[in-house]
Amino acid sequence: MIKIITDSSANISQQEAAQLGITVIPLTLIFGGKEYRDGIDMQSDEFFQKLVSGDEFPHTAQISEEQLVTAYTEACKDGSDVLIMPISSGISGSHDLCCSVAKRKGFEKVHVYNTLCTTVMLRMLVEVAVKNREKPVKEVISILDDVRSRMKLYAALNTLEYLKKGGRLNSAVATIGSLLKIKPVITVSRKGKIDLVSKQLGMPKALKYLEDAVNNANLDETMPVYYIYSMDDTNCRTVMEKTKTGKDAVPMHICPVIGAHIGPSAAGVIYVEKK
Repeated sequence: MIKIITDSSANISQQEAAQLGITVIPLTLIFGGKEYRDGIDMQSDEFFQKLVSGDEFPHTAQISEEQLVTAYTEACKDGSDVLIMPISSGISGSHDLCCSVAKRKGFEKVHVYNTLCTTVMLRMLVEVAVKNREKPVKEVISILDDVRSRMKLYAALNTLEYLKKGGRLNSAVATIGSLLKIKPVITVSRKGKIDLVSKQLGMPKALKYLEDAVNNANLDETMPVYYIYSMDDTNCRTVMEKTKTGKDAVPMHICPVIGAHIGPSAAGVIYVEKK
């Protein structure tokens, strides 16, 4: 059976990880020079309260070499193949570090998968890997490639302030956007980067963009549809109420490492299209 490792950007708690029989390596959150282990020392609710109430903008640190060596050693001790699924290489340097540590330290059984995604997209891929972990690694990777190619994420942001603070958006553009009440809709591209796909005038129109995306999609009904939010789930529930799959869904809180850049009251949806 394949051993599976991911990081805390996958929106999988330590408790859920234990139930799934996987390892979740916590990313590091830094507020004012103080470090917190994501999902261990700080949960999403506490993080967002600190984000909006304080003057300090948080920073995040990628997986460390020490964390990887520890995780690899534990997973490989019985001779199992190990599949590690870190945050997208288009967002973080974690993927390259995972590859480097495995090669330099001689962990020949470790296979690093470039997920090209994060947050609940990554959670979905991990769940697929868990369901198929009795299969050979190459077959599991092929299955993951197929699902990832059909996966969609759209998220409507309520503010541009945190993209500006994080250096992802020019200050002048952010100021003009806020004055015009522009609400961006973002996605995770095929290259694993966060891209802007639409600019909507006002949050109702941005949420309508999400609703239309789900309702017009040719959904793969064997896969879940996930609804996500940051801090306040009001906007997320508005989308859920108007989509064909939202009535029985449970919204998920976006992980801190992504929430730091999108701010509160964002809403999003993740789904997989049919082949």
